[in-house]
Amino acid sequence: MPKNINDTPLAEESLGVRSMFTFVETKNTKILLDVSTSLAPKRLGYPPHPREYKALVECRERTDKTAEKADIITISHYHFDHHTPSHTDWFTNWSSAEAAKKIYKKKIVITKSYRSMLNAVQRRRG
Repeated sequence: MPKNINDTPLAEESLGVRSMFTFVETKNTKILLDVSTSLAPKRLGYPPHPREYKALVECRERTDKTAEKADIITISHYHFDHHTPSHTDWFTNWSSAEAAKKIYKKKIVITKSYRSMLNAVQRRRG
């Protein structure tokens, strides 16, 4: 990695959540890629473990702090582990309209079009 680019993983499987988003920082801009954090409602037939909820809350706190610094936010597609939904869901996404607004407000948001090359569920989410 060049010295003038820093990338920091903020959520991923090894951090206890079903997500992967990264903060990329250069001299001129700060970008959050696929900013979200999520848990699988049923993984191998089991609901999320209390440790996973702890990791979810920690990742959401990192999300909020890092989003304040970001200039640009990307959404590559509309799975909940790649975008923060604006509906209330404290079970698997730890999200609400207020949480989404806090992340996306006053940012340049670059998104995948919700009109093409998506299934019906992702189109609705987009």
